[in-house]
Amino acid sequence: MLENEKIISYTSNPYQELLAVASRTNIDVNELDYHLLAFSTWYRFGDEEWKKISEKELNIFEQDEFFLKNNLQVKQEYKIEIIHNANNNVANAIKLIANKNLTKLIAEIELQKITYHEKIALELLQNIYKKMIKLKFLIGIRIFDFKKQLIETASKIKSSSSNFTQVTIAKGISPMQAQDEVLIFNYKEKTKNYTQDEKRSGIITVDENEVILTHIKARNGKEGRDLNLHFLKVLDPVQNKFNISHTNAIEAKEKEDRIEYIAQKKGFVIEDENKYDIQNTLDFRELDFKKIGTIKAGLDKGVVINVKFPSDIHDAINSGIKIECQELNVEGNIAANTYLNAIKINIKGITHSKSKINAEEVYVKTHRGHIDAKEVNIDLLEGGKVKAEIVKIKKSLGGIIEADKIYIEEVLTNNVFTFYQNIVLEKCQGDNNKFNAKIKSLDRNYTEELFITKNQILQADQKIDLLKRSINSSQQEVYALKKKVLELKNSNQTIPLQYEKIIKDFDLYNQEFIKWQNQKNKLEYDKNQILQDLDNLQNELLKAKLINKSGKWSNMNEIKFEFLNPRETFFYAIEEQEETRSIGIIKNSIDDKETIIEIDRKLDYDEKDIQWLLASKG
Repeated sequence: MLENEKIISYTSNPYQELLAVASRTNIDVNELDYHLLAFSTWYRFGDEEWKKISEKELNIFEQDEFFLKNNLQVKQEYKIEIIHNANNNVANAIKLIANKNLTKLIAEIELQKITYHEKIALELLQNIYKKMIKLKFLIGIRIFDFKKQLIETASKIKSSSSNFTQVTIAKGISPMQAQDEVLIFNYKEKTKNYTQDEKRSGIITVDENEVILTHIKARNGKEGRDLNLHFLKVLDPVQNKFNISHTNAIEAKEKEDRIEYIAQKKGFVIEDENKYDIQNTLDFRELDFKKIGTIKAGLDKGVVINVKFPSDIHDAINSGIKIECQELNVEGNIAANTYLNAIKINIKGITHSKSKINAEEVYVKTHRGHIDAKEVNIDLLEGGKVKAEIVKIKKSLGGIIEADKIYIEEVLTNNVFTFYQNIVLEKCQGDNNKFNAKIKSLDRNYTEELFITKNQILQADQKIDLLKRSINSSQQEVYALKKKVLELKNSNQTIPLQYEKIIKDFDLYNQEFIKWQNQKNKLEYDKNQILQDLDNLQNELLKAKLINKSGKWSNMNEIKFEFLNPRETFFYAIEEQEETRSIGIIKNSIDDKETIIEIDRKLDYDEKDIQWLLASKG
């Protein structure tokens, strides 16, 4: 029947029309399909009369204000031609997907399933619109640049530049959710990276100009509308009344959507019944690990921690505590397994042998643990270890010190002092003290570096010698061969491949020879630089002095000066009761070609050797 007549229908439901035609013609509905020839659109508000608009006028719905008007109604009618169903590759290549609230409709297109022809863009449009109608979407409404995207898709099919693409067909209006009134504790966000021990202290530091609190104001949302014209409602915002007060250490800056509370100085945040402050001093009677955990106040936040618990029985800072702050003052003792890190530390008590201190400036009354600092002052060093630039001690017993400069009022027994520039004693009353003057190499192993570099130079020499012999043995033959090749070129004769290979190999040997020569030159430079650095350091060691201002010594004290290149140690055992105030080393010339280094003992010391001490005291 369909072969003999055209069935044209005007309908708002093409698929219902197919059923009607199938019933009338006794044709299975699955054998029927339709072409969309045209469509018409009407709209109205409430009970107004319907107003018909052309397809060009449909862009009126792209105005959000118009599309969101209450009581908007839209209907469409489609002019279709009913046809026999055929295998439609284009339809099979298209899949429509929508987001959850139906405010965006997308066509996924498998381009490799589609054959390009001049009207492929129209065929894509026809099939997309038919799928929309079947899913009860309005067509041609809020499509924006959809048709332009289709033309670009057609170009992709023609160029075979891709196998898959997505095209946005239509967009409704997504709702804008309301913003609840919220108070954000910005400074507490830092604790996400804290360990459980660090969180236990409750101390959170901030920088100047850092936002510590943010009061987000309530904001009403905006309704949306999906592509089926359903309104998308939003809830009203939750209103919270936050009662926030603060000191002058915090400034409130109001913006359109929020109020930001900004720190006016470095320190830690204090909260007391919704009143916020930034402070710099923490006072404790004692610090217990189970209660306080770890204090991570930072070295640059201006935080001063004071601990006052003078007791011979209990520790002021108990075992396991770790403290990091700008300044730490302790009246009391420090337990084992503690780690104190600050710019400045004052301890009016005893440090345990298993305690560790790291700072720029340190004072300890009685030290038995480990200190790594720039400048250290100790009343009594009792078996403790110190590494610093400058160390000043009133009394030292069994201590181990490594420093540029050391000053000790009274040296007792069993100490080991390593110094790089100068050590000054008021008096030495103990036995078995070792004074070691060394090169300050800053943990650089010059000996190993020199050994490795010399070995690399030896390997380079061996490679250069091997290449040189190979080049010299074939040089005359290759020069003759090059001359022969030039003659063959001039006479337009074929050059044998073997000739070219021999010449190429010879050139490669020369390139390799140059490369190894350059490598050796660099290694020689490195070696000389190491030797120069060593020489400079060893010249500094020649200035190192041990000064005993009293000039009196007890039994079994010794001094060593250790050189690295050549590796030599100059040792001197100081005799009991000998009167020597200055011990150093001196380089003497034997003749024009040879010098020797000897221990240099003097009955008096040069004032310039203790000038650093006088300056620091002043």
